[in-house]
Amino acid sequence: MDYKAALAYIEQFIDYERSPDFSRQARFYNLNRILQLLNLLGNPHNRLKVIHVAGSKGKGSTAALIASVLTHAGYETGLFTSPHLITPRERCRIDGKLISEAEVAFYIDKLSPAIETVSASEFGRVSFFEIYTALAFTYFADKATDFAVIEVGLGGRLDATNVVSPVTSVITPIGLEHTAILGETYTEIASEKAEIIKQECPVALAPQHPEARAVIEKVANERNAPIIEVKNFVPQTPDISASQVILNSEGGPVAQQFDVETDSECYSELTLPLLGYHQYVNGTTAIAAIECLKQKGYVISKDSVYAGFKNVQWHGRIQQVMPSPLVVLDGAHSSISMEALCRAIRENFRYTQVTFIVSIMKDKDLTAIGEIISKTADHVIATQVSNNPRVLPAETIQDAWSGVCPKITTCLTPELAIKKGLSSASPTDLVCVTGSLYLVGQALKFFNWDYE
Repeated sequence: MDYKAALAYIEQFIDYERSPDFSRQARFYNLNRILQLLNLLGNPHNRLKVIHVAGSKGKGSTAALIASVLTHAGYETGLFTSPHLITPRERCRIDGKLISEAEVAFYIDKLSPAIETVSASEFGRVSFFEIYTALAFTYFADKATDFAVIEVGLGGRLDATNVVSPVTSVITPIGLEHTAILGETYTEIASEKAEIIKQECPVALAPQHPEARAVIEKVANERNAPIIEVKNFVPQTPDISASQVILNSEGGPVAQQFDVETDSECYSELTLPLLGYHQYVNGTTAIAAIECLKQKGYVISKDSVYAGFKNVQWHGRIQQVMPSPLVVLDGAHSSISMEALCRAIRENFRYTQVTFIVSIMKDKDLTAIGEIISKTADHVIATQVSNNPRVLPAETIQDAWSGVCPKITTCLTPELAIKKGLSSASPTDLVCVTGSLYLVGQALKFFNWDYE
């Protein structure tokens, strides 16, 4: 099996990430299939030291930061994330290097007999995400990685990754997202995500809504799992700046610096090339996770934390791909993340006008996202990602937002939308491509960007 054949094989299996019936189908998640699949593969996940990362927002960035620090500390570190922007290979990497096409083909060949056996059993056909989860566990175990940083796909309790016995659990900020699946309150959603907490396994905890925090504390106490947080976290208020923005020679923002204090260490002027207050939150959460590992006896120097933060690469998050007009890509796909993006744009960039190019999924709060964007955008171009049945038609976005975004037009494809945004922008304008990581992936292809 070559790489193309391997991808074609995987795509035969249901991809909940792209399913228009995503919310209803996700109610039937269970761990039986993934447990059977891993058992047939020799339970590779049991040979891994896992840092397990759940949460509503920021879990990908937090996972990338933790992995970067561990790599700079000299540990061979696997990182499993989802979804991908350009290539499925992004989901599985070691020390920042994507799994190769040949390795993907090799492992799908290796896994396919077990996949077919489980799919023919009473547990039902395995999913796209379960295959990639099993592939990542097997790959990391075969490569004898020192650590594997594993991002939860959805929720926590019934997510395919929740078969591991981690050395550290991480919970990033919890918000009201995927309410049709996880529940409609902070308490219900936190109950799903808190299920990644294991007996006597420390938990690195981001700042939380009080209702979510109460649930997490209860579960952690019941399981004798110590909670680790940073000490001097700066809460989000209009009058408090948590970080200092670093500018390049042209005066554009390229990074932020901030201080973090833990029980054992004080980090002054940590440099993070990811912009926005929300990335400050993610950075402090990653530091808490590193503190968990240090308390368990793993050696992680202060220098490796500085280097890991400064050199982290995590694309599609306020990523600047063109200077004039300034083009920024960000995968903000919920009202929570859109609020964070709009605040970051207003606080970090100088521009004459800003145009938002957006594509939104059917299961998102379209009205709330539109109201947030309308407070920042001068123009909106609604579009739709191709070949994805979860995507709302551009006209639906226009109809829903016409009352709050007076200057809104549509383009049927992301390519046409980007061309239109660029042609109508002045050199001092900003064009923001957002609303979906799938749209960001197509934008990266438009600008001829790739991982190699």
